[in-house]
Amino acid sequence: MRLIGAAERGMQMMVQRASERRVFGKLIAQQGSFLSDVAKCRVELEMARLLVLEAADQLDHLGNKKARGIIAMAKVAAPNMALQVLDMAIQVHGAAGVSSDIVLAHLWATARTLRIADGPDEVHLGTIAKLELQRAKL
Repeated sequence: MRLIGAAERGMQMMVQRASERRVFGKLIAQQGSFLSDVAKCRVELEMARLLVLEAADQLDHLGNKKARGIIAMAKVAAPNMALQVLDMAIQVHGAAGVSSDIVLAHLWATARTLRIADGPDEVHLGTIAKLELQRAKL
């Protein structure tokens, strides 16, 4: 859930910066490539948000064991999404994005650390795959 919030903060900062900063004679927000990238970031963020919400709901209603597949999916999707969105926000901010003057570099480092601390993606992907194979046998 924290990663969803961090990515949302990155989106806000990215859009704000793109609405104020001019490059090549027009705002970053008017650049075609930016429009596509920000839309893709929003889609990824909302997909991860819904996955985390579903994981929380299954945890509440079914318990840890039965929710482990969706939890594993959220543990893969949310950190990857957050890193992608925060990277884009850093890119829009240029050198300031990697400085300590704004929070983006800290948010990115926290997201990357959480991705490691929560276990390797390969472990979570293995859990997801095993559950899919078990479901196919039924």
